[in-house]
Amino acid sequence: MSSRLRSPLLRVLLSAVAVAACDHERKDELLLDIGVRENSVERLPDAHVPIPRGDLATIGEVGQWLFLATRGLALAHAQVVERMGEVDRDLVLPLVDIDPAGTSGQVVFIRWPDARGRAVPPTLDEAQRWVLVSLAFGPDRVLDVELLEGGVLPGTVERRRVQAQLVAAKTLQERAGGAAFYTVDRFQTEPTGLKRKPQRLATVIHAIAQGDQGPDFELAIDEPRKGKQRRDEPPLVVRELAIHARGALAVDPVVTTLPDPHPITVMRAMQAARALHVRAASGDYEIAADGTVTRTGASP
Repeated sequence: MSSRLRSPLLRVLLSAVAVAACDHERKDELLLDIGVRENSVERLPDAHVPIPRGDLATIGEVGQWLFLATRGLALAHAQVVERMGEVDRDLVLPLVDIDPAGTSGQVVFIRWPDARGRAVPPTLDEAQRWVLVSLAFGPDRVLDVELLEGGVLPGTVERRRVQAQLVAAKTLQERAGGAAFYTVDRFQTEPTGLKRKPQRLATVIHAIAQGDQGPDFELAIDEPRKGKQRRDEPPLVVRELAIHARGALAVDPVVTTLPDPHPITVMRAMQAARALHVRAASGDYEIAADGTVTRTGASP
């Protein structure tokens, strides 16, 4: 059992791009202690499929999940960072899980002690499981804060998630250096175009700028490398979408070259607590403050 976090001297610094979340829990086992029960990448939690073209209900649902995930991150950040202060020498990566009903969740903080500012990037073997924050929504509140222990073990779902987040962070620095992101992950099947293996199980990263005006991205990270000698080699970014350019959300309508509105745009409408009008390649849409997506007109 992990001991309860009591000392006000324990502190954490969030890396600018390393903030992560997902809804990877099994439908029949809510809020598993990630990396303890799920200890093989061959037994991943339920994977999602790409959203079908024109499926506005699913676009809205994924956007609502993203909104809950970022609320969970804000709750955990307030509990750990704002109450306990900051330590400049540590890097910390939060992983958030939301239960299927959207009423509770948890954030597991992964830590690299004394790693901030080092010339050599931190490795997976140096990562430590540090703090778990249990959450409830409606009203939003922190239920419990506990200390964890041990490393991020090879072959675990947790290690795969952390590795994907590190790959995404590097790409985001290249695409939008200086911007800070919340990065929210979920497993999703992706086509490969190969007959031998037509699908891969990618880790899809929704990268949401911490400001309200973007930029926002979606990245798909390939499966981990096979074999003991290659398992810690960084996987490839196999798909990349620019959802909102910096400042795009300040324009009415919000213009996107994507066929349909994106779940991140839904999350942005809910975050702003107001309706957004979107002009996508397939036509005009309205996203209500509750995340409902409605088609309002054909392509101009």
